[in-house]
Amino acid sequence: MILELSLRNGKRLGLHQGLPDGFTGPFLKHANALSATNGETELVIQEVTYEDYSIRLLVGKFLKRLNVTGRILRRGLYCYFTIKNGIQKDVGSVGKIHLKQNQFTGFFTEPTSCKTKFEKEKDFQSIDIYYSPKLLEELFTYFPELKELMKTERGVILPGQSGWSLPSMKEITSQLLNTPYDEPTGRFYFDLKVRELLFQILIHAYKRNPSDHHYTPWETGRIHEAKRILEAHIATRAPTIKSLARQIALNEYKLKTGFKQYFNLSIFDWLVEQRMQHAKELLLTTNRPVKEICVMVGYPRSSNFITAFRRRFGVTPRTIRQK
Repeated sequence: MILELSLRNGKRLGLHQGLPDGFTGPFLKHANALSATNGETELVIQEVTYEDYSIRLLVGKFLKRLNVTGRILRRGLYCYFTIKNGIQKDVGSVGKIHLKQNQFTGFFTEPTSCKTKFEKEKDFQSIDIYYSPKLLEELFTYFPELKELMKTERGVILPGQSGWSLPSMKEITSQLLNTPYDEPTGRFYFDLKVRELLFQILIHAYKRNPSDHHYTPWETGRIHEAKRILEAHIATRAPTIKSLARQIALNEYKLKTGFKQYFNLSIFDWLVEQRMQHAKELLLTTNRPVKEICVMVGYPRSSNFITAFRRRFGVTPRTIRQK
């Protein structure tokens, strides 16, 4: 991926070869390293790239908000694991992804744009792993659903809930960062571990609890399209369930159950959460009056907005702005 780093004030942050002086880790063995430091920001990118997969470790500490823009250049499966603090991504083919510490997600995509937002004054660590279509084809016998997944012309998030990393996943990502082997044994070790991790990811995606429902890749794409439609209505009146189901050509039952299964919230609760998060960002990053922000996130009456905001964050909008 080609990266272009910029702070909120538009200032570019240049990348340089190698690790910065005094860097204490964590380290990804056998990796190529790039770093960016300017007194306010320290970002270290370590990456191991082989023909059918790559492993990227990001370590950062930011005194200001940092926006990273770039482009995914290779078709394949991308999996993100947060180790320390959270991450917000906007992937052109699949939409917005918000992960908290110790959460993960995975999606299959064609080449697309990608934006990442890092919060200020927070240390950050994550592991990103790319799996090529060729490597995925090795698993068709065991996970035939992958055949349909790879036929998509748009990005598709893996079925099942993106959420907390399983203990087995956390153990494998830790092993990737603590390999005791030199080349070429180290590469053989990585080959085993990235496949073991992929197995855990696919088991999570396709071997869900019996109480979960099964959705075809087309239905999965429709459910994610519903999410994109709702994202466009954060500041306006959202469509009804009936209208939304009609727009995406899916029945209401599958829309509601699928949305809850993939995003871990009902449509109503998800929409409220998005509006509250957007309102919080506006309060912290702009000087707009609270009454104006109410309207911008779909609350015509400020009293209803203040009640919902306090219920979500435990403080009033004015209080969070004063902090």
